[in-house]
Amino acid sequence: MSEAVTTASSVRSIGGVRGRAVHWFVLGGNRIAVAGVLVAAVVSVFLSLTLLDALAIGPGSAAASAFASGLISGTVTLVTIALSINQLILSRVFGSPNELFDQLRGTRDLRSRVRDHAGESIVPNDPAAFLALVAETLTERATRLGSAVDAADGDQHIEVEDYAEGIAAYGESITAKIESQTAIVNVLEVILGTEYAQNMTATEHVRNEHGDRLSDVAEAELAAIDDLLEAIAVTRQFFKTLSLQQDFARLSRVVAYSGLVALAVSIAMALIYRPDSVTVPAQSLPVVFSLGLGVILTPLAVFIAYVFRAATIARHTVSVGPFVPPEERSDTG
Repeated sequence: MSEAVTTASSVRSIGGVRGRAVHWFVLGGNRIAVAGVLVAAVVSVFLSLTLLDALAIGPGSAAASAFASGLISGTVTLVTIALSINQLILSRVFGSPNELFDQLRGTRDLRSRVRDHAGESIVPNDPAAFLALVAETLTERATRLGSAVDAADGDQHIEVEDYAEGIAAYGESITAKIESQTAIVNVLEVILGTEYAQNMTATEHVRNEHGDRLSDVAEAELAAIDDLLEAIAVTRQFFKTLSLQQDFARLSRVVAYSGLVALAVSIAMALIYRPDSVTVPAQSLPVVFSLGLGVILTPLAVFIAYVFRAATIARHTVSVGPFVPPEERSDTG
């Protein structure tokens, strides 16, 4: 391949302790665990500040009014937002019979394309197994293309063979990272990078430069590779839709549950304050204050954790084809 147009032979991998930590935090980690880390950090900071007398939380301070008014209203507002998100998710599920038939036909068309290229009678329903089949078929077709190119063609043979090896390695890289019966978001992670777009461009380059000199067999294999790369691009966007819908549905449920607990704790924290004293021992007040604040902020932490992942997925999947914005190409988080 030329220096300007090359294949991506591997899906992206996250290297380094910092890179893996950021990846876990914004995308790969369990969202409840991420929210737990955020809450633990807030509790630790406020507990340290209160123990150092940097914050006034005793009788006569603004803590009582903060719990009684600001935090209660904030919790109610956040729960309302979560319920609004739930309504938005429900609106995406509903549709007229014609719209639902169009969605079904589109999904079945994608599956039939992959089935025909794979030579299988059926394709898996499991997202991980489906993507694995696409990757395995891509590797097989690329290997066939490399074998179908005539070695007597000199430079053409070298360039097309390099291309075929790169595509085959790309398919193998996807297969190696796929685990069956895994969550859709974990399947999406594998193809979240821009490698598919780079390989689509490389395919177009090979077709334009050498297509008229390829044998019928090689041309058929090249067309199949192009179709399978398109299938990866569409699958990527489809899995994004499913993943975000699942995440936002979970978000609304978890925020509703935690919001009720947070509201009750806000009221309880406001009631422990008297005009000139508190109902708990003074030495225990920093711990009670910090833990109470952590519980109250849990719905917000959950909301932030899910928004981190939604924003990361949306940024990396902004393009459905080989047009890749610079931000998406250079972003590694």
